[in-house]
Amino acid sequence: LMSGVKNNVGRGINVALVNGKTGELLDTKFFDMWGGDVAPLIEFLKSIQDGTIVLMATYDDGATKLNEEARKLIAELGSTSITNLGFRDNWVFCGGKGIKTKSPFEQ
Repeated sequence: LMSGVKNNVGRGINVALVNGKTGELLDTKFFDMWGGDVAPLIEFLKSIQDGTIVLMATYDDGATKLNEEARKLIAELGSTSITNLGFRDNWVFCGGKGIKTKSPFEQ
């Protein structure tokens, strides 16, 4: 879904959205949480439709610019580790928009 060869990954939080019914790749984005701004990530997270599978992974630093609003939106996707994500922590996550429980797919 994402790779350096496809040129759709970067420093910060890398995100892939997948249709929960068809498995079709909907979108990929990366958000620089060291030198960038958290606002585009927040807007992106708010735009995700119910039933979408959300895959996230950090590269380099995914936490420096994260604020409480961004962490809350990611927690609503099923993450339990996002509240503790710190500078240069490695983190991978698979959750979903509209999930009613916490995701077991996180490390």
